[in-house]
Amino acid sequence: MNRQTYFALIFSIGLVLAVSYPVVENWKSAPKDNFPLSYYPMFSQKRAENYTLNYAVGYDTLGHRHIIPYQYAGKGGMNQVRRQINKKCRKGEAQKLAQKIAKAIKKSENRTLKQLECIEIIRGQYNLDDYFIHPNPKPLFEEQLAVYEM
Repeated sequence: MNRQTYFALIFSIGLVLAVSYPVVENWKSAPKDNFPLSYYPMFSQKRAENYTLNYAVGYDTLGHRHIIPYQYAGKGGMNQVRRQINKKCRKGEAQKLAQKIAKAIKKSENRTLKQLECIEIIRGQYNLDDYFIHPNPKPLFEEQLAVYEM
């Protein structure tokens, strides 16, 4: 084995050990997740059967319900906007959020959304298994947090 091969082998073994070391956190009573070496709790953590979330829906003139894409509620990626929506709802600012979404829809080029007559901010709870298995999952419950007539 030449010197370069030996160095590459040692480097590779060290890298594999460093990346796999955080897995031992799974067996600790109080594991700590640390970037960049993670024990991947997002995959190993026990999840609740039901999940509650806040979202925007709109109704057109015929009463058809349309889920409003997250881009109308804030700037950033889906998870970032989801946190913004949750924060506004926690602070009691759901009505302001509905108005903001209505303004964004009026400025948009989306003809379907421009036909909406009202925007609602909803807190709904879904069963995760049903949500990912069925094409049109029904919520376990929904609570209306705000309504904005367009």
